[in-house]
Amino acid sequence: MKNIIEIKNLSKSFKNKVVLKDFNLDIKEGERIAIMGANGCGKTTLVEMIAQFNKPDKGTIKINLDENIKAEIGIQLQTGDWPAGITPSDMLTFYKSIYPKFTKEWEAIISDVFDIKEFIKTPLKKLSGGQKQRFNAMISVMNNPKIVILDELTTGLDMELQYKITDFFRDNVKQNKQTLLLVSHHPEEVEILCDRIVIIHEGNIFFDKKISAVISKYGSVRDLMNLFFKGELK
Repeated sequence: MKNIIEIKNLSKSFKNKVVLKDFNLDIKEGERIAIMGANGCGKTTLVEMIAQFNKPDKGTIKINLDENIKAEIGIQLQTGDWPAGITPSDMLTFYKSIYPKFTKEWEAIISDVFDIKEFIKTPLKKLSGGQKQRFNAMISVMNNPKIVILDELTTGLDMELQYKITDFFRDNVKQNKQTLLLVSHHPEEVEILCDRIVIIHEGNIFFDKKISAVISKYGSVRDLMNLFFKGELK
């Protein structure tokens, strides 16, 4: 299976803080990778650079796709900056005009999954945190892209929606053989959605294993992360 993402000697700093340094990571087509670590370790910075929202100071990120790369990377960001007065309905109309795979049939399916009907006419700037989270997650799959990037997928959602949306991504990613990058602080979510875990620490990869190997050796992703935060993971 070919590498769909190849990251070589990546470095990124903000002012005087080095976030990532000489970072290397290969991601194979169809892999489902959890990116974990302490707050501020560079998880979101990394996925934003992969999605071309940000540029590295040094190094390269190669996306091995023949299609339009920007159309084939769907990312759910933690926040959204939208013009005043723009509603989800306006955004959906716009996306249908530029994304060929965003059909009315697909819109109906994902609108139900992410339960956006209650706020579809509400200005985006007036949405609650949970509503923004759901809409941002929906945006990531509007074009059913080859690469799906999720940043804190279920934060701020009630339990029923957490289950519904997690199940949707688990099934849709596998069915469409998508590559998934999940930034998460929730070990159980990682076990459901991912088959590989990468822990970032001090600007580089501290740990990189298959989820199955983690469960076999440590019992669960939660137990693994507990050891990591205690400084006992070697």
